[in-house]
Amino acid sequence: MTEWWNALPLVLQLFYGIGILSSLIVIVQLVLSLTGIAAEGSEAFDVDVGGFDSGSGIGLFSTQTIAAFFLGFGWMGAAAINSGLSVLIASLLALVFGVGGMLAMYYLLRGLLKLQSKGNLDYERAIGKVGVVYVTIPGSDEDGGQVQVTFQGRLTTASARKTSPGIMKPGERVRITGVYAVSSFLVEPLEA
Repeated sequence: MTEWWNALPLVLQLFYGIGILSSLIVIVQLVLSLTGIAAEGSEAFDVDVGGFDSGSGIGLFSTQTIAAFFLGFGWMGAAAINSGLSVLIASLLALVFGVGGMLAMYYLLRGLLKLQSKGNLDYERAIGKVGVVYVTIPGSDEDGGQVQVTFQGRLTTASARKTSPGIMKPGERVRITGVYAVSSFLVEPLEA
């Protein structure tokens, strides 16, 4: 193996070295991502150029896109030199393929990030919606009851209380009139 490496011209050793090293880095990134052990601080070089949350790890100059640049650069340069092209033409082709790989990785990661959804519910958006009592609501501003209501495209069960006297049994329909304690509802009986 070392005989083969030593027989290569310096420029070919450079392109092969970049290609091999960047391939190893991409494989390690892939394994870390698939196993979930990827370090949170691995995006230290990100430059935000899109409309994504800060710290999303998606930037034009993130570790993933830079690795993709060197992957394309190294292997294209080696292929071009092996095809008999001059060092200048091989370097230009390698640069074009490196930038292409970097942009492809950037847009791939952006597309994947758009598929994510945040599980946060804005309970204020449920005000005015009609729900059903799930667990008896004691009334007179006492805790202990629960309602089920559909908002933001999902059925949600949350704590509920009502300010008026009288209990409400499971199955009775209610209107959400407010929110308390961030994720609990104030309800009133739905007028028949």
